[in-house]
Amino acid sequence: MPNTSDPVARVYAAALIELGREQGSLPQIYDDLHAVERIYSGDEWFRQFFTSPRIDRAVKWKAVEKAFRGKIGRPVMGLLKVLIEKGREPVYDNVVGQFDRFKDLAENRVHAFLVTAAAVEPDFRASLVARLESASGRKVALHERVDPACLGGASLRIGDKVIDRTLRTRLAALRRRLTADNMETTKR
Repeated sequence: MPNTSDPVARVYAAALIELGREQGSLPQIYDDLHAVERIYSGDEWFRQFFTSPRIDRAVKWKAVEKAFRGKIGRPVMGLLKVLIEKGREPVYDNVVGQFDRFKDLAENRVHAFLVTAAAVEPDFRASLVARLESASGRKVALHERVDPACLGGASLRIGDKVIDRTLRTRLAALRRRLTADNMETTKR
């Protein structure tokens, strides 16, 4: 999991954001960063090769350049080169995380996480997003997850606020109240 407090990653991500704004290429940089990140996080061999301090930097750069040339743009290629030259390859996932945060700020977007027992209807989804955008004054990116253990209802997290109206949570609260009431009754 990326370390969002990594100051080195913030510097690289901020530079990419600035470059993307100047060139009008933020979406392309985002896509390229995430294309490499999918390989970085999904391919153990690549991650070990990329982050190994034992591999000569020139050899590593030639391999990375050959693998990604023509597939990703200059800004991300430049980032990979700088990370390799400075021996900072392990911060790559942190750079991606920081870039995403800065991009969300620049685009006035917030992420909302919805957990339900069954998939929601498109009309409900659209209505929920509209209400969240109206309440927050920001664009909302809704991430949905189906968890049958909820039993019913929904749980919504946006920022550090959580609204949990799942049947599972309500039943747990009822169980606690009944247990507490039962204990009070037996004490008397």
